Amino acid sequence: MPASAQWAGTWVSSFQVMNLGTDTANVVVEYYDENGNRIDPATHSYTIAVGSSLNIYQPSVPGLPEGFKGSAIVSADQPIAAIGSEQTFYSDGSIGNSQYLGFSAQTVGNKFYLPNVNKKFGGGQWSSRITIQNVTANPVTATVTFYNADATVRDTDTVNLRGYGSTTLTQINDSELPDGWLGAAIVEATGDIAVIVDVMSADGRLETYNGFTAGSTKMYLPTLLIGFGANQWNTSFQVFNVGNASAVVTMTYYTAGIATPAKVVTTTLPQYQSINRYQPAVDSDLGAPWIGSVVIESTQPIVAVGSQSSGAPGKRLASIYNGVASGATQAFLPTILRYFGGSNFVTSFQIMNVGSDYASVKVEYFAPGNPTPVMTVYYDGAPGHEPKIAPYTSVNRYQGNDTALGSGWQGSVRVTSDQPVVVLGSQVGLNRTGDAAGQYNGIVAAP
Repeated sequence: MPASAQWAGTWVSSFQVMNLGTDTANVVVEYYDENGNRIDPATHSYTIAVGSSLNIYQPSVPGLPEGFKGSAIVSADQPIAAIGSEQTFYSDGSIGNSQYLGFSAQTVGNKFYLPNVNKKFGGGQWSSRITIQNVTANPVTATVTFYNADATVRDTDTVNLRGYGSTTLTQINDSELPDGWLGAAIVEATGDIAVIVDVMSADGRLETYNGFTAGSTKMYLPTLLIGFGANQWNTSFQVFNVGNASAVVTMTYYTAGIATPAKVVTTTLPQYQSINRYQPAVDSDLGAPWIGSVVIESTQPIVAVGSQSSGAPGKRLASIYNGVASGATQAFLPTILRYFGGSNFVTSFQIMNVGSDYASVKVEYFAPGNPTPVMTVYYDGAPGHEPKIAPYTSVNRYQGNDTALGSGWQGSVRVTSDQPVVVLGSQVGLNRTGDAAGQYNGIVAAP
């Protein structure tokens, strides 16, 4: 896909809703166009069994007009979680694919921090776009302040949103940002909003992450890679100091399965400054192939995202995820697939133990409509089971190896642990060309 066609293609979306409650969930989905008008014919009700999930593909929603661009609000009488997916189809038959975590009443807000914003950055010519959703019935004004990597202000944009309206700011069209720019942004609004960031390369790779409503003095990134696997995965991560003073930032790396740190790096980060660490360049001493994780600690609140892309010749795969501030003893993954659909999607997920002791973990797989797990895997060190998970390390489960699920399987997963964990889901469409990879943060919650 030529650089001049960036953000081209035919775009579609879907989302997966998982019932986290103790009874059948009655769910209502409402759609709003960018001007905040509700599309009444597209409002529908659904039921979802305990532990189960439902996929809603927007092109198949009755009453939703072709060419629709807007947002959705999902309501239920049980606790739920949702994963959004975006796909764009290019004229050469290839696709771009990404995923992100839906927002709850607790994760919307009037201020968002965006650690990775760019315009034609690097060899991949990466450019971002920021989508802002007004989640209230009242008009909202939102101001976006763009920061250079050295913390100086580069540009400011202001937008007005009608009640339940939404808008997208595309950085490649912003003349105040120079080509090759990499920085961060802060979005401030007069009412509650939700914010996501899409990042796309000139050759059509697509990533999406959630904006952060707050920083933390500790962040966990469950997946770091150097030349890993057949796709030669490499990662980078971006750290943004959102505190009120200069921060001392310590990054402790762990090799998968080994509780002893592989390396420790310390740096100073002034307020509103951001740094990018590309593992093959700055962490080559870890060797290759390498898979592990990092714990980032700071004297000021920070936010961080991790990004991965394929280095194998001819591959155009990329994805991104949010760093996580804390874990919990229960976590959920709404989208789990094994050779599913015409795209032949298969998932994997990463479980990181962020506790101080070895974790005993139970992984339960649920099929749609069935509240009883169809498969359970244990990481508890018992005979015939997987070993416990060492502190600050992670394990990966690839559904291609979960043969008991069978082909064409779609469902969800619940993870229960005696130590706090964070989880990360990934998927790739094996029958698709282009960027058929996606990644999303799992939901962590107390049991």
